[in-house]
Amino acid sequence: MPSLEAVCARLFGRPGWIPKVLLGGGLSFIPGLNLFALGYLLIYGRRLRRSQQLDLPEWSEMNWPELFVCGLRLFAMLVLFVGIPMVAGWIISLLLYFLTFGLLGVVAYLPLAVAGFFSPMFFLSAFMAYLKHEEFRDVFRLRILAQQVIGGWKPLALPVIAFWGIFLLALPLYGLSFFVGSWILIAYSCALRMKNFS
Repeated sequence: MPSLEAVCARLFGRPGWIPKVLLGGGLSFIPGLNLFALGYLLIYGRRLRRSQQLDLPEWSEMNWPELFVCGLRLFAMLVLFVGIPMVAGWIISLLLYFLTFGLLGVVAYLPLAVAGFFSPMFFLSAFMAYLKHEEFRDVFRLRILAQQVIGGWKPLALPVIAFWGIFLLALPLYGLSFFVGSWILIAYSCALRMKNFS
């Protein structure tokens, strides 16, 4: 099983990744245009799954209408598996905080922390399920996704914590930190499924 350090070393050791990431991160700041960055990540995941090459594709090779459609699909998955659970966790945490008159302190925010920990894992499982046949119905096989998360959460624990850590520490650069963090999570999740990754 590859380590996160090995995957990051391979990703950042490739030539030419900086301008590709800067463009993707820049697009991620702009509402509407961020769908193109999401589409780029989905196409990257598709190519990685098929060719097992960690290199980011050239932006000049991209079909922009396809990027937009792929971005909408990835956005829908993010809303379903990250956005809704995070909002639900936040609401439950606020209710716990107010119902206990703040006596629980930070413990009241445990539902939000649990949602933040597991929602990226559900998203990655849904993302990989989608890439198998590129059919959106595979994303809604929640029982299978839950089994995958329950059986395979340990290798993803550190990458998910690192993603949130980088995202929150670099919050003013949220577009860039989100794009880089998502790139690493997608690459690592695919690497876990690669038979010949070394």
